[in-house]
Formats: sequence, structure tokens, C-alpha cells
Amino acid sequence: MPGFQVMADGSLKSMLTIIGTTLIIFISMGYIAADTAFGISNGLKPKPSNPLYSPGVFTIYLVVPLVAIVLFMILQTTIVVRFLSARLPLVWLVSSFFCFAVGQAIMFGASKKMCQSTNNRIDGAFFATLLDSAAVSCIYGFWSAITVDDNAAFEEDEYKF
Repeated sequence: MPGFQVMADGSLKSMLTIIGTTLIIFISMGYIAADTAFGISNGLKPKPSNPLYSPGVFTIYLVVPLVAIVLFMILQTTIVVRFLSARLPLVWLVSSFFCFAVGQAIMFGASKKMCQSTNNRIDGAFFATLLDSAAVSCIYGFWSAITVDDNAAFEEDEYKF
């Protein structure tokens, strides 16, 4: 929300919003995972006929993050197109989404075949992790492209690493 200036960046209200939503997601995902694994309420426990089928866990670990990524892409694209004159950030954003999508496609589409052809030495998780790391690096590039550093101490090379 700070990008849309609904609330000031770093204010107590914006920090409490981030902390609150993080706690809600963490507690709800933890409960669904625990209920699925230990049968706390028997509502989410997998059927004995197919113990690996769990719609609750599928939803919280695959669908919810996918919705979050799509929402992030829409909101950030709106900010760049509407408020910034540069288009380079969109290249970083699309590159990040592409790296993530290819990583997930390898993970779910080619992992079994990779694992079998390498005698169980490597699977799609290795390449998915590499591409997810590239996606995070692209998000950093996106952030760097939309952020203007106006601190004079950094411009004068006062802080050298």
C-alpha cells in the first residue's frame, strides 16, 4: 500500500498492517498443515484410500502464493505504468515472473523424468531453486530500478564497502 500512498511507508500503521497480515497467513497455514497431518478436526485429514491427496495443503502452498504473485504483478505494473516514466522496471518484473514460472514448470513437469534419467541424483527442485533465486534477483533489480536514492552521503562515497 505504500506504493499507492494509502499510508506512509515505514509508519506504525503500515508496519502493523504487514505484521498483522503475516501473522494471519502464518497461523492459518500452520493450522491447515497441522490439521492435515495430525487430524486435529478430521475435516482436512486425507482419505485413507489416497493419503497423498490433500486439497487444503495444495491450496495453501500452491494456490495462495500464485494468487499473491499475480496480485503483486498487477499492483506493481499499475504503479510503474501510472506513476513512473521508465519502462525498465517492467523488464525486471516480467523477467522475474518468467524465471519463477519456468522454475515451477520444471519442478512439476520435468522433475520425475530428470530424477529417473540421472539415477535419482538430481531432480527438478535443483533447477527450480536456481530459477527461483534468479527471480528474487530480478525482483531486486525491479526494486532498484524504481527506487531513487537521494541520500547525499551515498552519492559522495562516504560509505565505502
